[in-house]
Parts: sequence; structure tokens; C-alpha cells
Amino acid sequence: MSQLIKIWSRLCYAKAINLVWVGVFLLHSLVLQAKSGEENFNSLCMTCHSLTDKVLVGPGLAGVKDRASEEWLIKWIKDPAALLSANDKYATEIFNKFNKVPMPGFPQLSDDEIKELLAFIDSKSVAPAAGAPAETASASSSSSSVSSSTDSVLKEDPFFSKFGFLIFIGIAVVGFLLYRYKRKTKELINHLGHHEPAHQIPNYAFLLMSYLGIAGVLIFLVVYMLENNLGKINDMMFIALPYVAFAIFIIGSIYRYTKRGYQFTSLSSQFLEGKKLFWASQPFHWGIFIIFFGHLIAFLFPKAVLAWNGEPVRLLILEYSSFAFGIAALFGLAMLIKRRLNNKSLLVVANKMDMLVYTVLAVQILSGLGVAFFVRWGSSWFSSVLTPYLRSIFSFNPDITAVAETPWLVQVHIISAFVIIGIIPFTRFVHFLVYPLDYLWRRTQVVIWNWNPKNIRASVKWNFGKKTRNH
Repeated sequence: MSQLIKIWSRLCYAKAINLVWVGVFLLHSLVLQAKSGEENFNSLCMTCHSLTDKVLVGPGLAGVKDRASEEWLIKWIKDPAALLSANDKYATEIFNKFNKVPMPGFPQLSDDEIKELLAFIDSKSVAPAAGAPAETASASSSSSSVSSSTDSVLKEDPFFSKFGFLIFIGIAVVGFLLYRYKRKTKELINHLGHHEPAHQIPNYAFLLMSYLGIAGVLIFLVVYMLENNLGKINDMMFIALPYVAFAIFIIGSIYRYTKRGYQFTSLSSQFLEGKKLFWASQPFHWGIFIIFFGHLIAFLFPKAVLAWNGEPVRLLILEYSSFAFGIAALFGLAMLIKRRLNNKSLLVVANKMDMLVYTVLAVQILSGLGVAFFVRWGSSWFSSVLTPYLRSIFSFNPDITAVAETPWLVQVHIISAFVIIGIIPFTRFVHFLVYPLDYLWRRTQVVIWNWNPKNIRASVKWNFGKKTRNH
């Protein structure tokens, strides 16, 4: 009977998993149905193609109507695999030229939607000047498109174009003054002899919700500024922020290690709740571990990743596996947050920076899942777009042309990653830097209890049992 119950439960579990995946695919197909040419381009094309001659994963789309007929383009966009199977000369040429990375088909688009998409590309793309080299033309067209978009924003929204940066600085100044006012008020109250009750646990649930709300507002403001190219927001987020984050990480870590070395701890609470922690910690850490090394491999070996993705089946395996590990990381994070907020023993060793860590991790994981779900084939365009950008950052010659054209989900994912690097010295993340590698080669430590643990729990003596000895 017990065996039948186990078999039945496993069948129900398998059916539930299948229903979840069917729901994911249906939602995915519904979300991808855009209504206009611009929305179709932003959701389906932007990550692999630019509106200039700039090559991303695929060719730039400037002058695409001059390279092929509208009838051929409709067939190619709907079902590129059919043209490749028919040995179409131009389709085969494109496939071989761009590392044999398969272009996904969009059969859900009607002919009218594709024509509207092509009309949008034709109206927005900038063709290279006659006689100009390809790279120079690409750079000039990119800068001209950025400047034209900036001009349109200046005309459409003059208030934000003139005062947007001042508003941003004003919000930062007001926040600093409020923090200083709160600190001075607290010092004055303590000076008057009023102290908060000892061991009072702050309302961390409210604090976490506040941090999440603030993060949502900041993301909205940054996305608005990025999409409208206000001020120098692209330079601030994708050039200044990386170097500031790495500088804070290096200088802050050195200071904390040399001046406050005893605070190099993760404040581990594993011994308080080992069994519940297992089901939260394992999915989170394994998910983060696999996703991190997936990004690292795409950064170190981009050509190998593109070659792997040349086979559609392998590309799908990689994409769905990465998405599954991202879901595992999100589930583990949610369980870790629930576990900490619901257990008073854990709240005693919690602090405000833990809530900030949870907030930044939630933004990072959710934006990554959003990229995987709404912006397909991330492993291919990461190797073709983000790897050159990151290498340009490390070579102190930043090139943000391609990154500035990516969807806002990708940009939020990049920005939150740099924020995580910047806050490492101020959070329990810092224990990553002092991983106990010496445990691998140190001698075995023998621990012998020389008293009965049941008796010592009932004892009223200060010292119980025999004197301890080292072995």
C-alpha cells in the first residue's frame, strides 16, 4: 500500500511539473505578442540586432530593406529554419557569417505585423555615409541616433531635460539630510537619558518592505532616464558605476580586513535551524553557483558558447537549464527570507544590512529571470554583447554602444550586479574573501566529551565533569 502511495505521489508530482511548464510556455507566447512595430522590435529583436550597422549577435538592421525583398524578409522572420533547410543562398550566407547561431522564428507574427516592424526599422535606422568605413559609419550613426533621440526627448519633455539631473541630486541631498537629522535626534535622546528597551528586535519585515519599495522607485527612475537618455545616465550607470563599485570593494575590503578583522563573519545561524535551513540554503546556493559560473564561462569563452549554441537543441537545453537554476535560487531566497523573519532566534543575529542584501539579491534574481523569460537566447547575446563590454571595462577602455541599446531588464540586471559588488565590504558577503581553505590540509581535530550531556543539562554547578584535555 505504501508503495502505491509513493508511485501515485510521484505521478502527481510529474503531472504538476508538466502543467507548470505548459503554463510557462503559454504565458511566454502570449507575452511575446506585441501590437506595434516598435514593441515587436523592443521585445523580439533589440537584444540581437541594432538599428545601425553595429553588429551584435546578428547583423545591424540599417538598410535591411535594400538587402532583401519584403517577401523574403517575411519568410525569414517567420521561419528561418525553413529557408535554411531549402538551402536558400542568402539565408545560408547569413547563418555561416554569424557563427551559425540560429535565429529564432516568430510564427506568431502576421504579415501585417512584420511589415509594420520593417517600417519601424526603416524609419529609425541610420544608413552609413557613402565612402565611410564600416566601423566609423557605425559609430557615427550610433552617436547620431543617440543624439536624435536625445533631441526628441528634449522637445517632448523639456522639464526633465532641464531639471531631471537636479531633481536626482536633490533627492540624494534630501535623503542625506534626513539621515543626518535622524542620527542627531537619536544622539540627543540618548543624551537626555532615554534609551530603547534592551534587546528590542526591530521590525525587519517592515524594513524589508520599505527597502523593496525604495528599490522599485529607484528602478523606475533609472529606467525612465535610461530609456529617454537623460543627461549622462548611460555613462553614469555603465562607466562610472563599475569603477566606483570595484574601488569601494577593494578599498573597503582591505580596510575591514586590516582594521576590523574580527567582523569577518557570516553570522551563521545554521546550528539554530539546520533542517529548515537545508531546504532554503541548498536551492539558493546551488542555483547561484551554477548561474554564476555560467556567466563566467560565457565571459571567458564566448566563442565556445556561440559554437555550442549553433545547434538549436543544445541552445534550448542551456536556456531552460539556466532558467530552472534561476527559479531554484529565487525559491531558496524566498525561503531564507521567510525563515529569518519568522524566527526570533534568527532575528537576534540579523541587522539592517541583511535586509539590504535580500533586496539587492531579489532585484538581481528577478531581473535575471525576466531577461531569460522575455529576452530570449541570453547565452548567445551575452557572449556577443556583454562580454565585449565587460572586457572593455577591465581594459579601461569602456565601450557602452551595444549595452546602451539593450532592453531595460538587461540594464537593471547589469546595474544591480555592480551594486552587489559595491556593498560587499559592508555586509556579511565579505566572508567570501576569507574562505577557510586551510581546512583542506590541516590535521584532524579530535573532540572528546568527558561528561554525560544529559546530566550536564540538569546540573546546577558552574563547572561539571573532568577538566578538558587536548589530544
